[in-house]
Amino acid sequence: MVSDHDFADLSIERDVLGDIADVRDAGGDLDAEDDIDADLVDADAILNLRYEINGDLIRRLDGCRIVARYGIGVDNVDSEAATEEGIYVTNVPDYCQEEVATHALSLLLALYRGLTRYDDSVAAGEWERAVAAPIHRLSTQTLGIVGFGAIGRAVADRALALGFDIVTSDPYVDAETAGDHGADLVEFETLLERSDAVTIHSPLVEATRGMFDAAAFERMNDGAVLVNVARGPIVDGDALRAALDAGKIRGAGLDVFPDEPPAVDDPLRTHERVVATPHVGWYSEEANAERRRRAAENVRAALTGERPENVVNEL
Repeated sequence: MVSDHDFADLSIERDVLGDIADVRDAGGDLDAEDDIDADLVDADAILNLRYEINGDLIRRLDGCRIVARYGIGVDNVDSEAATEEGIYVTNVPDYCQEEVATHALSLLLALYRGLTRYDDSVAAGEWERAVAAPIHRLSTQTLGIVGFGAIGRAVADRALALGFDIVTSDPYVDAETAGDHGADLVEFETLLERSDAVTIHSPLVEATRGMFDAAAFERMNDGAVLVNVARGPIVDGDALRAALDAGKIRGAGLDVFPDEPPAVDDPLRTHERVVATPHVGWYSEEANAERRRRAAENVRAALTGERPENVVNEL
């Protein structure tokens, strides 16, 4: 069963699985809170995008061997409950590293060069440099990278080529690994104090939920910019709005929001200091096809008695 998706069809999944399984569409609507649990309980395997696979559902699954996510994060799957039930939970951890790193730099450069503000100004009939001033040379700036996994390192490699000095904070990375990518490893608070720009690449776990709160923004340099291409709840939306309104930070590039999609009247959607995109940092045609194929291959492994790649729970 495919719990939910936004694909034109399930041809990739059927190409991978069609000789061993009947691939069915549960029809979950990404824009509605459909209850499709009844369609999932008898599945031998579930391919999942955003539908919440909670503990109650997992304990009702009859013979399911795997919940395979079409992506990196697994915060919408109760992995502990799956472990208790002997069900694999898998992801595709590296399918969009290039895309997310490129998107992070795109948002960062748009903020640094004032692209959206200049574009709005020119469209309004103006021709004025001061609209987005002050703008600084990248070679005079320090970029702080929060989370130095594969994507954070890819951002560092690209930012180093642009002239940034780089610092990073990640409790699971050592100084040598950071140094291999031109970054100094520092504590989170030090990163905030040293950085002219901050990009977020951490997973959403209890330790990172709301880590960018009012206290974090207060520690940041006046006029710094923030880019979040990780998970929305890592940033406290109210605290971000307050920091933007007060001019404490100069701008934010957001590909993710605490609630997605954000409410129509969410001020961050239209804030003049925000460049926003609809959680598309992962997207390219190639990345989309890759995540689908590899998620389906994880299902195939589980259904044929093999251990899938990229198992994220303790089985």
